[in-house]
Amino acid sequence: MARRHDDISQYHIPMTDEAFERLLSVESPYHYELIDGIVYDMTGSTPEHSAITSNIDDLFREQLGKSGPCRSHRDQYVAIPGKPPVVPDVVLTCDRADWDKDKRLKPFKIQSPLIVVEVLSPSTETYDRTEKFARYLLCSTLEVYLLVHQDEVYVEVFRRAHGWKQERFTQEQIIKLDQLDLELPLASIYEGIF
Repeated sequence: MARRHDDISQYHIPMTDEAFERLLSVESPYHYELIDGIVYDMTGSTPEHSAITSNIDDLFREQLGKSGPCRSHRDQYVAIPGKPPVVPDVVLTCDRADWDKDKRLKPFKIQSPLIVVEVLSPSTETYDRTEKFARYLLCSTLEVYLLVHQDEVYVEVFRRAHGWKQERFTQEQIIKLDQLDLELPLASIYEGIF
């Protein structure tokens, strides 16, 4: 199975949707995704990828606080209606059922993503832009999809309210997310990277 830093197309392990769901039902340190009937291990990343993901998660947590219904999660499965689940780098949900122990899905999958962040890797960029984005669009709660480049200060934002048209942010700009009055300064996203 391929890791993020490997060529995603070089390993092929065929699997049915049902077998994939069984695989996910077993607690594991690995994060798998099913792409066109092939399962891939998406665990592992570069230090830059990891740092950017942490920075974004920290920004969300600092601005959301700990008392409200909204939570950000890293490396957690998101349930996709009619499709296999996927694992974003960061996902923000405001549905209490997504983190309440008595209401959440078992095995755990976020059902109501509001904001999804993918940090682009060379091996997964095409997938993140196409098939994975198409799966997220099946989630009626999704409002914002961010693609964050790890080799340059550059973030692409797609919003439901703007018809999913691409917005580009670079250098010292600040991404404002009206849904929760959040701000993501690019300087903070890339802190410690460049």
